[in-house]
Amino acid sequence: MKNDIRRQIIEKRNQSSSKSFTKQNDEMIQMIQNDEAYQKAQCVGIFYPLKNEVNLLPLTKDHKKFAFPKVEKDGIHFYMLEQKTSFVKSKFGVLEPIDGTIVDEVIDYLLVPALAISKEGYRIGFGKGYYDRFLSLHRPKHVKGVIFDFQEIEFNHEEHDQKLDAYFKGSK
Repeated sequence: MKNDIRRQIIEKRNQSSSKSFTKQNDEMIQMIQNDEAYQKAQCVGIFYPLKNEVNLLPLTKDHKKFAFPKVEKDGIHFYMLEQKTSFVKSKFGVLEPIDGTIVDEVIDYLLVPALAISKEGYRIGFGKGYYDRFLSLHRPKHVKGVIFDFQEIEFNHEEHDQKLDAYFKGSK
């Protein structure tokens, strides 16, 4: 079932107009910036967007510390964004920091990618379990997802799935 949802969402994401994405993306950036927990956060974990994924990069202009994930042998780790940080495309096609300072325990506000999120706050990612494992080991104080309007879908979560505290959803 999750694989069917993944396929449907990726297909819909690839067919949607960039104008709709831009409007919803701008709306979500504003919602995040207005979130009291975000305003109080010291270190925010974000991600580089894949094609037609929510783009959180405008947040890096805010006066906060930011960290980006990198997949390694033992799971994902978050690296502090610094002026000297360089990114390289991973085998999954995601831009990841080459090296730097790991700040897994320092992140107090984490924005996670998702292909789908249920109203109960469970997410479907690409199926590798990296975020679920990270959250089970290093759960930040606030964990929130970001999705476009069509990505809110009901599905049965599995025992290992980590629940989000909340999520931001764009509107049409």
